Amino acid sequence: MDRCDLCGGELRPGTTTLEIWRGEELIIIRDVPADVCEQCGEAYISASISEKLDQFLNEYHRHRPERYLAVPQYSAVQAIGG
Repeated sequence: MDRCDLCGGELRPGTTTLEIWRGEELIIIRDVPADVCEQCGEAYISASISEKLDQFLNEYHRHRPERYLAVPQYSAVQAIGG
């Protein structure tokens, strides 16, 4: 049984969501296969999945997104004061 590098918890097959910035654009990829820590939720993606994601990210603009999301943005000054 594989263990989490962060907390030592057991890893189980599951999925994760990736948030990736490309310049000023946020790309979200849902349901990515990963081994997920039962204790802390850290996700580990295999090399083969990582390669496929890299290929997708090199040409993501050719694909039509599943949907678009409105994402609010705040400055640190707004969040914690200045």
